[in-house]
Parts: sequence; C-alpha cells; structure tokens
Amino acid sequence: MVKITLEKSVLLVEDDENQIFEWNHRSFFTILTGYELNDDSNVYIWNDENELSSILRETIEYLEDEGISYEVDEDVADLIQLSIKEEEAYEEAKEHGAETLESSEGKLEPKNWVRQLKPYQKRSLEHLLAVKNSANFSVPGSGKTTVLYAAFDILKHDDVLDKLLVIGPRSCFQPWEDEAVECFGHKIDSVRLTGSKANRLSIYGQSNDFELFLCTYQTATNDIDEIIRLCKRHRIMVVLDESHYIKRLESGIWSEAMLKIAPYAKRRAILTGTPMPNSYEDLWTQITFLWPGKQVLGDRFTYGYRCKEEAHFEKISEDVRPFFIRVSKSDLKLPKPNFKRYKCDLKPYQESIYKAISIKFLRELETQSTERQYLREWRRAKMIRLIQIASNPTLLAKYSEEFDIPALSGYGKSISEIIKEYPHYEVPAKFELGINIVHKLLRKKEKVVIWTTFIHNIKMLEELLKGVKPFVVYGAVPRDDSENIEFNREQQIKDFKECERPAVLIANPAACAESISLHKTCHHALYIDRTYNCGQYMQSLDRIHRIGLTAEEIVTYHILISNNTIDETINRRLEEKRANMYALLEDELPVGSFEIDEEYQMDRSIREQELDFKETIKDLKKVYGGQLPGE
Repeated sequence: MVKITLEKSVLLVEDDENQIFEWNHRSFFTILTGYELNDDSNVYIWNDENELSSILRETIEYLEDEGISYEVDEDVADLIQLSIKEEEAYEEAKEHGAETLESSEGKLEPKNWVRQLKPYQKRSLEHLLAVKNSANFSVPGSGKTTVLYAAFDILKHDDVLDKLLVIGPRSCFQPWEDEAVECFGHKIDSVRLTGSKANRLSIYGQSNDFELFLCTYQTATNDIDEIIRLCKRHRIMVVLDESHYIKRLESGIWSEAMLKIAPYAKRRAILTGTPMPNSYEDLWTQITFLWPGKQVLGDRFTYGYRCKEEAHFEKISEDVRPFFIRVSKSDLKLPKPNFKRYKCDLKPYQESIYKAISIKFLRELETQSTERQYLREWRRAKMIRLIQIASNPTLLAKYSEEFDIPALSGYGKSISEIIKEYPHYEVPAKFELGINIVHKLLRKKEKVVIWTTFIHNIKMLEELLKGVKPFVVYGAVPRDDSENIEFNREQQIKDFKECERPAVLIANPAACAESISLHKTCHHALYIDRTYNCGQYMQSLDRIHRIGLTAEEIVTYHILISNNTIDETINRRLEEKRANMYALLEDELPVGSFEIDEEYQMDRSIREQELDFKETIKDLKKVYGGQLPGE
C-alpha cells in the first residue's frame, strides 16, 4: 500500500512493497514530475510548496490510472479537499472573468465611500470581484488603487476580508495612504512595515490594530515567515503594486518570496501598467502568484519554452485573458496636453566644448574595439557626454552617479581648462531659458516640476532658484521619515503639493517617475534635458497628466532643446518611441510598454540603443562631418 503524507509542507510518498520504486514507475516520479528519491529509506520527496497541490493531484491521478492502491494522512486529505475547492474556484473565476469582460455594466458600488467611480473603474471593480484573484493592467493614472480600495470595502462589508497587505516599491506608500482619504473620506488605520526587524516584529504582534499594511518587496522577502503567519491570523488580501518588479521567470529572490506567500492570502491582486516590460516571460510569476494552486500558464520550464516561439503567444494571451482587465490610455478621456518646445543656441564656450568633443568622438569611431560589451559601454558613455554638454558642460568635470561614468579626462589643455572653469565663464543656455520660463509661471501663480537627469544639475538649479526655495527629489534624498524625519522625498513632495504659494519641484525621473501623482496641484513640467529612455520620459509625463483633471485644466510640457546638438536627435527619437508606446498602451496585452529598471538607463533593449546611436552619429556628421580633416 502506497502511503502519502505531509510533514511540514514536504510531501512524502512511500511504499512498503516497493512497487512504485520499480524502473517504470520511478521514471514518472523522478523524471516526469521531479520528485527527489531518498534511496536509503525508499521514499519520494517533494519540497516545492508552491506546486504542492498540482503535484499531489498529478500523483494521485497516476496511481489511480496504474491501479495502485494508496492511502493519505489527514493533512493530505485536507490538501486534496482544498485543491478540489481551488479547482472549482478557478473554473468559476475563468467563466465569470470572461463573462464580466464581455458584458460588465459596472453597477457595483462600495459601501463606505465618498469618491465618484468612473465607468471604466466600475467595470474593473466588477471584474476583480468576479474573478477573486485578478490582475489590473490598466495604464498609469487610471485609478488602479481606487478600484482596489472599492473592492476591499465591499469584501470587508460582506465579511470576506479583514485586512489589506500591499507589497510594492516604497514610493507607493504615500499614494496608498493619501488615496484612502480620497476614497473613504478619512484616514484608515495603516502601518508601514519598515525599520529594524525588532520594530517589524512588534508591528506583526499588534496586527489587530491595523487595517492596511504597507511593505516593500525587499522587506516581504526578508519577512516571509512573519507575513505567512499574518495571513494565517487574518483574512487578508495581498496586493502586489507595480507587480512587474517580480517579472523574472528564472528564480528571482523577490519572485520566489511572493510565490511562497501567495497560498496563504485569502484574496490576491496584482497592479501594474507594465505587465510585460520585456517579453511574454514576464507574465509567469505574476499570474502564478494569483493562482498558485492552479498554474494558469503551466510549469516554469515549459512556459519558458513556449515563450521562445511566437506561435504560442496567442494561446498564452487566451489563457490569461479572463484573469486581467485593462483600461487603455484613450479610455481615460483626459484633456489633450500641450507640448511647447523651446529652441536655443549654445553659449559660446558651451558650443566650443560641444564641437571639440563631437569631432573627437567621430574620429574615435574607427578605432574602437569590436568587443560587444566594451563597444556598448563606449557608445553609451559618448552619448551621455553629449547630453551633458548640451545641458551643462560643468557635468563633464563631475563623476556621473546616474550612469557610473567618471569625470572627463584626456582632452586638449584648452578644452580641459574651459570645462574646469566653465561656471566662471557663462551660465548654460538652457539654464537661463528654463529659469526665465519658471519665473514667468510663478508670476502666474502656477506650480512647476523641473525634470533633469543629472543630480549636479538639480543642485545648480536649486542654487539658482534659491530665492523661491525649490523642493528637490533625487536618489541621495532620504526616502521617508524612517531614514530622515525632517528631510526626505515624501516630505518634499507632500510640501510641494500642499504649499499654498506657487512652487517649484526639481527632480530626476529615476527617483520620482513612478507611483507619484502631482496633477491636482501642478499642471506644468519643464524638461532641462532628456535621455533616450522613453519609459522614464513617459512615466514623468504621467505625473501631471492623470484622471482627476477637469476639461479646463490643461497640462503643459515645456521642453528645452539646444540647437545642433544631440537634443534634436533625442527629441525626434522620443517622439517616435512615444507614438509606438501609445499604440502599445492601446493594446489589450502590451509587450514592452515601459522599462524603468535602473540597469536600463538609456533604453530597454540593445536593438533600440544601437538605433539611437546610429541616429546620433548621423546627426553629428550633418553638423560636424565637414570639420573632420585636421585638428
């Protein structure tokens, strides 16, 4: 008789008669399903808790097909019953999800609510409640947090849920807290799982006092056991905000942690406008988190294989379609933003630096190593140098924290001296123009956010605008009051939004492009410089262009472009990419819409980088090609 038992989430399959250890059965257990075999005690062992239900079901089906008798212990019997219920819930969700997508009328309303839901938000709410464990892949600024709160309010009123655990980047904490007030008309009892381990353990111990828990992916990974106990103690919906953070198909630490937590949540939801930053592979962990006991996309290895063939993409989309809803950009019906582009000539010294370095850059093209990684880094560094000069030549004398590039060296003495002493000669053209635009907006009682890629630019602009006391956000500014109670990013953004006077916020997209809404108080954004990274650029655009704008509130982007420089190439390429990305944002299941990971500072793909570089060279040769002969 085969005995199937469960010991501390480890599945054991034993056979006193050793029948299942014969070669024909052994191939099923060890090769086809992946059990470990302990030869000393003749027992098959399954350790992966995430696939426990599916492997148990597969094992029992095999034994029954082979006519082999078996018995299970109480824990396995409970797991079988749970698996049956999960299978029923999955089939029900699949059916209801498809029905909701086809015929949702959006009639559901939360109970304790003050915010007016948009029609497409009501439809998203109905889908989430029908599917139970679902994804919202709507575009940034569509109100995904609002929909989640509405569902939580209904499920709490219906005695299904007690609490909400949101796992996401730290930048999402403040928006979740602020949105609660907008939705319910008051603060809810929330807590951030931050600080030391001892502090977090104290919070877990007082979990009855809180309704909303906010946690980063890093902390959730470190606190897996505590979060599982929290889920066992309460009926919790676990929400992964910006769920593309766990996109990795191959054993990412955060991804594995979320899959371990998933089975213990009463309900699960994922929120992202970026379901597949790179490819279809990015879907597996996210969808598997929603239905850990029923692998919608199959096992990890098989799914990875499917993603290599475009012929499988339609079936993959079909498999996940009932479980997600998506609001496109056009569904938001926002007032069309106004793009103002300001052209300016480089200052004399700035122009001489740009010309000298551009010409040397073109000469070096023929002598570079053909080794791919080296060439890629060399190209990237050269393009960043040109962006720096077109913005502010002083940047050349500084180490670039943003791109890990050292200060420029090895150029002619006169150029090196000019770079070193540049601030004594002139103020960069775009700084003068930008500051002039900012002062005009302030006189009109407007607020404005200034975007620049480079930290040193932020510091220089802060000094030049010290009379208006600008707020600043960049990587070195502490994230929240747990790091610095008096000066931190959250406080800077909060003070900028709440101050009654006209105000300026200076920020770089890497630190402030995600999970932050400025649209209620700020309708102007000024761009000192931009890179080829369209994902970050579009994220920054969305900070002030989101639902909640009235038809009279027109958003204006003020974009500064230095004539005859890489700025013109970047502007053209970004417009091309933005058009392509907006087309993707209208797709039902977009691939490659946004990519904001730090490792991709210039763009998402090597192919895009190479095209950016070719366009840069083409434009450089138009301007300086004739100067190449001679020094």
